[in-house]
Amino acid sequence: MNFREILGVSNLRHLRLVELLYACRTGLSSDQLLEELECSLSVLLKDVKLINSQQDAFRIVKYKGLYQLQIKSHVSINRLYADTIQQSPEFQIIEELLYEECENIIDLSKKLFLSPSKTQRNLKKIESVLVKTGINLQYRPLRLEGKESVIRHMYYRYFIEKSDRLDSLYRDLKEFQIKAITELVNQFIQVNKLEDNYISRKRLGYNMYISLWRIKNGHYYPKSELESDLMLPEKQSLDAFKRMALEVFRVKLSSDKIKDCLWLSYSGVVVASKSQLHSALRKEDEYTDCYYRHLELVEEFDSLLNFSLGNDKKQELAIVLLNEHRIYEPDGQLIDILFLQRKIFLEKLSETHDQAVKKVKKIVDFFVRRYQIYQEEDFVWNYVYILITMVPQSLTLLASCDRPLKLLLLSELSPTEEFFLGSQIENQIYGNFEVHYVEKKLTNVNINRSELEKYDALITSSSVEEVPEEYPTVVIDPFLTNQDVFQLQQLVSKLAG
Repeated sequence: MNFREILGVSNLRHLRLVELLYACRTGLSSDQLLEELECSLSVLLKDVKLINSQQDAFRIVKYKGLYQLQIKSHVSINRLYADTIQQSPEFQIIEELLYEECENIIDLSKKLFLSPSKTQRNLKKIESVLVKTGINLQYRPLRLEGKESVIRHMYYRYFIEKSDRLDSLYRDLKEFQIKAITELVNQFIQVNKLEDNYISRKRLGYNMYISLWRIKNGHYYPKSELESDLMLPEKQSLDAFKRMALEVFRVKLSSDKIKDCLWLSYSGVVVASKSQLHSALRKEDEYTDCYYRHLELVEEFDSLLNFSLGNDKKQELAIVLLNEHRIYEPDGQLIDILFLQRKIFLEKLSETHDQAVKKVKKIVDFFVRRYQIYQEEDFVWNYVYILITMVPQSLTLLASCDRPLKLLLLSELSPTEEFFLGSQIENQIYGNFEVHYVEKKLTNVNINRSELEKYDALITSSSVEEVPEEYPTVVIDPFLTNQDVFQLQQLVSKLAG
């Protein structure tokens, strides 16, 4: 599930307009946009004018009858989601619910310069989405309650999309106070020899900040679940962190509360080292059962690839799958905010590698049904995304298991040019196929039907109107264009199925 439905109608339409044009860089016509956005031409024109006037990162222009998106240098699509969140009163309310500085609707409406009635309507919209995740919105006083890991993770997802830069997260913190958080994170990773990369440090840092607000307002992570034997950093880093917490949050931190801030690691929700894995397997029956179930899924994926990933890679993959999903209840819903990155990736991948995606989804569907866990559709696609992307050669391996295809390449090119074109096809198209050539040229010569029956498809740079319409054929340029690659990949994927 995602939080798009809390946006106002116009804000959601603006978001979709930019997304559509970003996905199709060649541009879209008015009719295409009106059909997708379900609005009138006058509304579309007003939206374009408003988007162009509100920011300078994206600009919508019309060129030769098509609307196109011009993007400022060094700006990514992430800016769209950050701007939408920052400007949306609905998301401003969600953020205020973390700080709990407003006792009631009147206080909240005054702080955000909204009318009480609009504030109440927005809260109702937010409540209808939160309840799907198991989070409860309480009104007296205004606060969020429910599974603490889900609430904190929801805010982590929120701040990840809202913040373009690390320092833009920390509200009213001075540089040395931000350093107290980042230094503690770095030391904690080093002293426990945890996985050390940018996103791991960022996730720990963000969650410590979110946790401090939750602790300040009396919401603690269950102490009984913070049983890991991980070590805290040295005294100097701890003291700097404690001073920052006291100065900014008015919270006096004990060792237990610092572990609460580091709940991701101390609860075992995220396992980031082999020693941490072995400790969790020794201590927690629930984790052990969940780990070996996910290892079974990895083994199924390994068999599907018809290639041994090796024990270390299988273990790594099982841990990543667990880290992604254990944060939720098995019957819960996966949380996205606005940016549906993984869904978009798989939709695009399915356009050209439909059979590969279907094969992986099939084993995931069987896995979640067998164990009655994480059966919600977003979870299923998340599993598929992780399995495919964690093994870079997965598409090639999955394609190699398909029946071998024979593709006939005919062209008016010289033999050297034709062989070069054939090698380009073999290098750029995923699949289990061979490119075949014939010496006879097409000029004034009809293609023999019996000859075509020896092959699965025809690839040509010439006009071949005599070829039956139902015969799989792709006409390409003498050099491979992006459109040629797209069409060829679709052809191979379809024939493999």
